[in-house]
Amino acid sequence: MNMATPEIAQQVSAANHKVMDELSCRLIKALLTQTKLPLGQVANHAGLANPRALNRATQRLFNATAANLRAEHADANELAKDPLFGEAITVELPVQGPYDLGWVFDYLAARALEGIETVKDHHYQRRVSPAGASPVYVHVYAQKRALHTRLPLSCGSAQSWLARVVRLFDLGVDSRVIDRALKKAPVLGASVAAAPGLRVPGAWDGFESAVRAVLGQQVSVARGTELANRMIEAYGGGDFPAPRQLVDQEIAELGMPGNRGRAISTLSQWVAQQSLALLEGEDTEAFVEQIASIKGIGPWTQNYMRLRIVKNVDAFPHNDWVVLKQLQATPAQALKLSAHWHPWRAYALMHIWRMAGLERQRRKNKL
Repeated sequence: MNMATPEIAQQVSAANHKVMDELSCRLIKALLTQTKLPLGQVANHAGLANPRALNRATQRLFNATAANLRAEHADANELAKDPLFGEAITVELPVQGPYDLGWVFDYLAARALEGIETVKDHHYQRRVSPAGASPVYVHVYAQKRALHTRLPLSCGSAQSWLARVVRLFDLGVDSRVIDRALKKAPVLGASVAAAPGLRVPGAWDGFESAVRAVLGQQVSVARGTELANRMIEAYGGGDFPAPRQLVDQEIAELGMPGNRGRAISTLSQWVAQQSLALLEGEDTEAFVEQIASIKGIGPWTQNYMRLRIVKNVDAFPHNDWVVLKQLQATPAQALKLSAHWHPWRAYALMHIWRMAGLERQRRKNKL
């Protein structure tokens, strides 16, 4: 099991709490100053129980009541509406340390789901309304080297969408700490210097990412994404299928080995029976350990889940074929070498994948 040390886990937790506190501040301010929603609705969108909890939060964060804070911005417009995003607010996202925008947006673009995600020119859009309904989107975009998100208010709570954005864009770590550690590694130093702030994109939805991890076994990113899109069309009616929609399917018919298809059905059944949310943390790590008993799910799949769902900063798929080719190593040799990158092996992996991508591009340019 690739678990970070308690000290590092504490560092990551502290960094994440810092981000979430800052985001709570920005979210509440945006809800109060960009809209004229009743305070009860503001509290709901901020993830708070009621207006009294909202007032306690504004007193702590702004030394003012919610009503007074809103009065300071009395010229606030009616709830902003956009033909694409509907009723929404805009929040600037806090980023700790350097952030390689190109890496994250390119990573997400290569894995975008048809009809659900669109990624282009440092813009990410995710449809959060059911297929067939009037479309509602979460939008994340870069502007003047800063990240912003536009959060809908007509579908789900703004706080819940914001939490997903934080996971997906890996905003809960300080890249300065990570880069300082990895710069010392001979294999990685040049890449860290050339591309500071590489992040590990997380999971928008844990179950979706778990299924896609199985789909991606021993195939290219493009092939894994193609299979995911076939799954959406075959079983999801335009949305990624829920666990119960996959339990009784012959998933191998999409074009994969039978063991792999049955593994997805079993995984789906376990998630449905246990009502798992598959969010980052110890409960999901325990589940990832448990699924090793499912035929068709191996160590690579488990480590990929740790990487993107559990958000374990030390996750490292040492038998990844790109890693082995880039390091010119056996799985045992790669695992031994990775000890030098502990406890930030997930970020070391991003640099290895980046270096491999650059080499592929150089070879392509020579043709």
